[in-house]
Amino acid sequence: MPPSRLRLRARWVVPGCADPVAHGAVLVEQGLIVAVGPDATVPSPEDAVSLDLGNAALLPGLVNTHTHLELTALRGLVPGVVFPRWIHAVRRIKDRMTSDQFRAGARWGVLEHFSHGITTIGDTGSTGAAAFALSDLGARGVAYQEVFGPDPAQMDASLEGLRKALHALDLSAASERVAIGVSPHAPYTVSSQLAGAVASLARIQKRRVAMHVAESVEERIFIEAGRGPFADHLRGRGIPVVTHGVSPVAWALRAGLETVKPLFIHCVQVDRHDAESMARCGATVAHCPWSNQELGVGRANLAMLREQGVTVGIGTDSVAAGNTFDLFDEARLAAMGVPLTPRERLALITQGGADALGLGGAGRIAPGAFGDLCAISLDAPSFAAAQNIEGAIASGAHAHQVTHSWVAGRLVYEMG
Repeated sequence: MPPSRLRLRARWVVPGCADPVAHGAVLVEQGLIVAVGPDATVPSPEDAVSLDLGNAALLPGLVNTHTHLELTALRGLVPGVVFPRWIHAVRRIKDRMTSDQFRAGARWGVLEHFSHGITTIGDTGSTGAAAFALSDLGARGVAYQEVFGPDPAQMDASLEGLRKALHALDLSAASERVAIGVSPHAPYTVSSQLAGAVASLARIQKRRVAMHVAESVEERIFIEAGRGPFADHLRGRGIPVVTHGVSPVAWALRAGLETVKPLFIHCVQVDRHDAESMARCGATVAHCPWSNQELGVGRANLAMLREQGVTVGIGTDSVAAGNTFDLFDEARLAAMGVPLTPRERLALITQGGADALGLGGAGRIAPGAFGDLCAISLDAPSFAAAQNIEGAIASGAHAHQVTHSWVAGRLVYEMG
């Protein structure tokens, strides 16, 4: 059980939503932040568990907007493969794995997130392993249950399977910290009819929705023209291919997702009109720069998305693609060539990610916010003379410098 009161002090408190506080402190009660400010101004209840972090910066718990925890065991198994072949290779490996292997990998993935300062996770998966891992280990997040079905004739069966999976997860894994969402996987793995039916189900059951959209040129060609490797694969299975003549984003919104404020994952193949449409309906984006680079699919236009008012968070994708959960590195890669302040760069892995997931209480240090925090050591030479602490962290922090992580005031990681 977490302490009813937790008081932390550090050389710097970096709230993300306000100016940093030198020699600051934070008080957490019943899992929520109740005070933040200079050490002398923050109450120190006698029954509080108090910790002086010393030469450290206290940050909001980081937010990984998109990953696949059930694939943690696949790290390094599918290197140097173009995207369509990578998808099929991962599928073949998953087909040979057991439920125990998925669950073990997902648990390891959550623990690795904690050691990297990540306390909130947006996960998509088909096995339910991530939802159980998040719940069992005390993480916060949204577990989006994937559904597949490119053949319209099989829509009813896919939908019934999704309903059963959601019911089981609601009973065994959902909690005040873990929400169970839905994910029609991608435009090349679900029919328009199934995407619309899933959106309708989400509206009725008030679930969050996530979908891989506009991830690659191959996907765009498939949706716009009914050609390319995805089309060939479906035709080889005897599944009809429809030429839609629109972008993947337009296809997804038209299929029904415009009514559910979806989280769109990747959005590499997005133009200004797509971004305007996304902003208009409240869609958000999980930007995964490292895995996109590793898979050679291109780079999302972060500047354009922000310019159009789209909320963007950073995701690592699975380690089968990106090979890392270091969100500090991800944020730096995302910000290359984009005019962002240090605070805006850090927001991509804190409050921006939380807002993209619909978890507004995460990703910030402020009264009323969740008591989700992480601390990083400032002993590295690059921090020695830092006066602009946000700039120093945005430019030079790494996951291996994380010393502690807390979720709702409960210590979930301590270095060593």
